[in-house]
Formats: sequence, C-alpha cells, structure tokens
Amino acid sequence: MKEFSKAFSELSLVWVALIFFAALALLGVLFFNIKKTRPYLGQMLVLSGISLIALIFFILTFALRVKKTDIYVTAATMPRVWIVAMVPMVLLTLVSILNGSTPPDKPFGRWKLVLLVAAMVFTSVFLFKYLGYYISSALFLVLMMVVMRERKWLRLVLVPIAWCVFTFFVFDKLLYMSLPAGEWVKALLG
Repeated sequence: MKEFSKAFSELSLVWVALIFFAALALLGVLFFNIKKTRPYLGQMLVLSGISLIALIFFILTFALRVKKTDIYVTAATMPRVWIVAMVPMVLLTLVSILNGSTPPDKPFGRWKLVLLVAAMVFTSVFLFKYLGYYISSALFLVLMMVVMRERKWLRLVLVPIAWCVFTFFVFDKLLYMSLPAGEWVKALLG
C-alpha cells in the first residue's frame, strides 16, 4: 500500500482531479441506471464525492513521512480520524436514502455555481504550495462567503480569521503538525 500511495502522491493535482471526476461520473451513470437511486442522484453523488475524497486522503496518508519520535500522533492521524468520522455519516445517510425516508432531489439548475465552487476548491488547494494553508484558506472562505451572498464585512473578516486561529491551535499546538507555509510567504519573510 505504501508504494501505491507514494505513486499516487506523486501525481499532479490535475491528474488527481481528473481521476476523481472520472470516478464520480462513472458512479453517476451507475446511480442513474438504478431505478431506486435515480430520484436521489444528487445526494448519491455528494455521498460518493465525500467518500472518494476520504479514500484519496486515506491512500495519501501511507506516503506521509513518520519520524521515529512520533509514537502516538503522526501526520496521518488527523486525515484518518476525519475519515473514520465520515464513515458513519455516509452510511447513515445512505441507509436513509435507500429506505426512502429521505425526500428525493429537488430540481437543480445552478450548474455554474457548482462549477465555480469546485474551481475555487481546487484553486485553494493548489495555492497551498505558494501562499500557504492559512492565507489560501482565508481567501477561499472570503470568496465562498461572497459567492454565497454574505455582505456583512465583519463576518467576511472574522470567519476566516477564526478558522485560521482554530486550525493553527488544533494542528500546530495540539497535534504538533505544521501546515504548509507557502513558498511565496517564506520568500517574503525570509
């Protein structure tokens, strides 16, 4: 698994995105052709997307370097905890869809918004390398809030700052894991 993870981690973000969307498209065709899941196609694709992202993160955790001093918490700990937390949510939602207790999808016509959000997510992740996690995430949150029609400037400032402070304390202080600082930020600072 470690060799596969290393090979997968060496793929560019574009290839990972293409693999992700190809798998999602295949699942979409499958769900569309099953009579019971057709009315729930959007919900099934969201669950599949969450599961695929969790699978990608899980595969990538095997390629993370582990220091001999890391006994309890390693770089793989947080993604794996996140994945374990996602599994019950996905299963419960899937069961509620399959037993009919969830209402079918409503008609949807906002594809441009979906594509814009997807492009913003991938751009934000791409910018981690150059701007670092904190600046990239803060910009992403501000842009997402503007796209979602948030106009109160105080929220536009406080939410990204609060998120960055929260992630700093969780990762840097609690888990002793530094998030990417960014090449451009490192060059500016020093």
